[in-house]
Amino acid sequence: MELEEKTLNKNSKIIIALAAVAIIVIALTASIYYLNGNNNSANPLLPTGNPPTAQLKVTGDIATEKTLSISDLAQMPLTTVTHTIKGETATYIGVTVTHLLNETGASWGAGFIDVIAGDGFKRTINTYQAFNSTQYEGSEFILAFVKDGQWISDTSEGPLKLIAPGLVSNFNVKSVAEINLNPWTITVNGTVTHPMVLTGSNITNYEVKTVNAAFAPGGEPQRTSDWTGVTLQSILQASGVSSGATKITVTAIDGYSREFTLAQVQSTGMLVGYQENGAYLLPDDGAPFRLFVPTEEFKWGQNWVRWVAEITVS
Repeated sequence: MELEEKTLNKNSKIIIALAAVAIIVIALTASIYYLNGNNNSANPLLPTGNPPTAQLKVTGDIATEKTLSISDLAQMPLTTVTHTIKGETATYIGVTVTHLLNETGASWGAGFIDVIAGDGFKRTINTYQAFNSTQYEGSEFILAFVKDGQWISDTSEGPLKLIAPGLVSNFNVKSVAEINLNPWTITVNGTVTHPMVLTGSNITNYEVKTVNAAFAPGGEPQRTSDWTGVTLQSILQASGVSSGATKITVTAIDGYSREFTLAQVQSTGMLVGYQENGAYLLPDDGAPFRLFVPTEEFKWGQNWVRWVAEITVS
């Protein structure tokens, strides 16, 4: 009996040891498989096999210029878009332009995005267009690297391709090699002696102010925050407003606009704003620049023009 127990114990130890070895081997195999880019179980949207080796440069108005591989992009949240280009309908998978900019540390004041192909072909979109596309499922602007379930391996089309639903076909840039970011601009024009172009880098040359005020956006509860921006009055003074001018028109990049008298500009303390409670505005709140009108009379969302692109004096 004692001999049998010893034999059983020995066999049990052998079985446990073999099981441990098997687990280690399986783990090592899985690790190698994953590191080689062949394990897509974490994201079933991706094809099997290694992605193409192309790289994307992200340059311009960002903290640090970056170079990303397709493997880097594939680790980001992915979006699927079915889109028809010149009569061909295909399903593309990639990362939204908006998410790519967030991941690469785009400047808070970035506004225009040059999408550049390897042969130098370029198309320019803006951060508003990229963000707005994400509000409609299936219409997102994406940088795609998968087409109809396969890596885009045809170098005449990929391996990276901008998919831009809603824009004309030549905005679906093939063989993308670089994304170059440029500042958002606000033009100040009309009956002024010194037309101006404002960006995130020069707007703080004018009077910066923070005010506490209520804001009532449409469809959301009213909130009271600290709003930071540059006084519109100081901008107009620098532009040299004509003595005969009586009003301004503030226009968003999507064409929406509101008119105010010059007297209202002064009495309300309007700001060309960029921060709420010390944080830069989010795209949904009109980033990078929104008109703040910090008075009870004008607290409603329709007066607080988002994505300000132009101020015209007349």
